[in-house]
Amino acid sequence: MPGAGKTTVFRLLTGGNPSGRQDASIGMAKVPDARIDVLSGMFKPRKTTYAQIEVVDLTGGAGPARSGADYNGRARARGISLLINHMRTVDALVHVVRTFESVDGEPAAALRDAASLNDELILADMAIAEARVERLRSSRKRTADEDHELELMELLAAEFGEGRGLREIELAVDDRDRLRGYGLLSVKPMIVVANMSEEQFQAGAFADETQLHGYCNERHIPYVRLCASIEADIFELPADERGAFMDAYEISSTGVELVSRAVYESLKLVSFFTVGEDEVRAWPIAAGTHARHAAGKIHSDIEHGFIRAEIVAYDDLIRLGSYAAARAAGAFRLEGREYTMTDGDIVNFRFSPPR
Repeated sequence: MPGAGKTTVFRLLTGGNPSGRQDASIGMAKVPDARIDVLSGMFKPRKTTYAQIEVVDLTGGAGPARSGADYNGRARARGISLLINHMRTVDALVHVVRTFESVDGEPAAALRDAASLNDELILADMAIAEARVERLRSSRKRTADEDHELELMELLAAEFGEGRGLREIELAVDDRDRLRGYGLLSVKPMIVVANMSEEQFQAGAFADETQLHGYCNERHIPYVRLCASIEADIFELPADERGAFMDAYEISSTGVELVSRAVYESLKLVSFFTVGEDEVRAWPIAAGTHARHAAGKIHSDIEHGFIRAEIVAYDDLIRLGSYAAARAAGAFRLEGREYTMTDGDIVNFRFSPPR
């Protein structure tokens, strides 16, 4: 919603250096990972690279209807349409909601704001489902596959009409796969971020937090609370002074770190690592990725010429203290192309270069 603090959260996630485009800004957010810090300390590389996710700051145009000449029904409809169009291109949504009175004196309504966006997504999906139902019903010669699709779309249209999004509807795996080409929005992972005032953050609560948290739990939506203004102040400090500031506010992990981690996990991503004197790097892949396809994240030539993967688990390497000790203890494994990568695998890929 406008004035919720989402652009501040965006700048904190991306380091404050977005590239602009019409109606949106784009930046890369680092995914904090203490394992990368430990590996960098062990190997002393010239470069350390964390996993990253691309973040888009969308225009805030889906606020609830308000009175006044500056915010009418047409403006709201245009804002929602623009926002929905942008949302179709992303993999997950971070919804920042304001928990404090706005600068123009509007009271906070965090639960209403969270529900408002969720309802807009469901309505957009319902329009797609109803249009598809109408088209399929008007077809004179439907195939068996189209008959099943019609049943599915009728079910979804009815569920959407009851205010239930796709995250809350139980469907067979085949049916969920069937829906991938529709660009439905209520199936996208969402994280709700409660942006608190400094006073609320220090007090440890805000009005209606129990209701907002319960709303998120019921819909399996990850919930993060933070104070963007405090974190912006921390961001402005020299790196060696930030720790004392965080201690003063009893912050062990910043809210922005928790947001990036929640997005990463909501997208069902895991990290494997490559290590050496040149670089220690985390590579994000979808959970369940096989070794050969993981190699392609580094370079397509490694995937095409894949021979084997030499792997040691992060926990084993840290427990044993060095590569040499891990080899001596038999902690290194040779895995083939069908090996399913595990979060924390440290890998060296062997491959045959193209001729």
